[in-house]
Amino acid sequence: MPNRGLCIRGLCIRSVAPLALLALLTPQLAAAPGRSQPLASKPFPPAPATQAPASPPPINWQPLPTGSGPAPPPHQELQWQPLGERQPLRWSLVPASEVITPEMVRASGPPEPPELPEPEPPAQPVIRNLARGITVNGEAYPDTGLKVPNAFAADPEYTVSTAITATSRTRSCEVPKGGDWKDCADAEAYIDLIPFRWENASLGFQWTVQSLSGRNQGTSQFAAQSLGFRTAINLSPTTGLAFGGEHVLQLDENTDLGRNFYLVLSQAIPLNQRPDPWLLVATAGIGSDFYGYGSNGILGSTDCLSGNNISSRNYPSGTDCYWGPIGSLSVQMGPQVAVGLEWFGFGIGAGVSVRPVPRVPFTMSFYLTDFLGNVPSGIEELCTSDPCEPRLYARFSMSF
Repeated sequence: MPNRGLCIRGLCIRSVAPLALLALLTPQLAAAPGRSQPLASKPFPPAPATQAPASPPPINWQPLPTGSGPAPPPHQELQWQPLGERQPLRWSLVPASEVITPEMVRASGPPEPPELPEPEPPAQPVIRNLARGITVNGEAYPDTGLKVPNAFAADPEYTVSTAITATSRTRSCEVPKGGDWKDCADAEAYIDLIPFRWENASLGFQWTVQSLSGRNQGTSQFAAQSLGFRTAINLSPTTGLAFGGEHVLQLDENTDLGRNFYLVLSQAIPLNQRPDPWLLVATAGIGSDFYGYGSNGILGSTDCLSGNNISSRNYPSGTDCYWGPIGSLSVQMGPQVAVGLEWFGFGIGAGVSVRPVPRVPFTMSFYLTDFLGNVPSGIEELCTSDPCEPRLYARFSMSF
């Protein structure tokens, strides 16, 4: 093979070893015009100085006075509850006629308020006294008796009660043929004042005017006045205990209705669970003079402070009076009607009591007595017929 050489700028080299050729070409390549100059190594300029970030101010802790901080909440265990399954929204197209616009809302006015539910009646009704009647949860009810008082504490919402009692004919009066029945009728007026009323107790006073007409040239009009009292306590919402006296302090010598002390216990039994329930009201106790008249004075006698006692064996001068059992039973058919039966020593009575105007504490009661003839025994001595004939007695009362 013929030798080949390398010619550069007129210089020919034949059979030059590769390394020797590289050493030979290095200075030539460096000196050739137009060629790149070797890079000069220059240091990088120093980076401009930067300000170090400011450090946050330190936290200063200060102790608080004891008790000035909020109390820690009581320990409560977290209770986790699973969420319900997600339900996708479902859109439906509403007809244009059913779309409610702001104009329709403004034209319709405010919505009607919802009707409030009826209040739940108390688990046990609260019974209070109102003259010869009662109140139930503050609402006036009819009389429980006409002669026998009930034993509940007075209702604190009422201070004064007025009453007129009337009798169609007294036992010892006989209407002559062709005569006027009014010649034998009788009536009394009562005013009860209750100045002391507490949550479960009361103390009141009674003023009585026995003679309202002065009929038959008898007791003069507005004579036979007397004073009494009544104190009572509720042992429970439906149980009462009372002690009192009627015609105790007699202001003249014309009173002939007896000096009547009494001690009674009353119990009301609800018959349903309405806000104005039906009730069975029972009263039992003992009473003196009028209540212990004749054969009913079986409990013996005591001194009754003064004379003019109708049960005394030495009437009118005797100061003794006799005691006997008394009681009443009534069915209160709501706040307007009641029927009742009572034993008051001087006789037996039964009848009806009504409140004709709702929510007005005005009561009318009509009872019949002597309808059993000569019962109780001993009354025949006073009757003008044998057996005794029935008589009507009534009571009209208003409370404020």
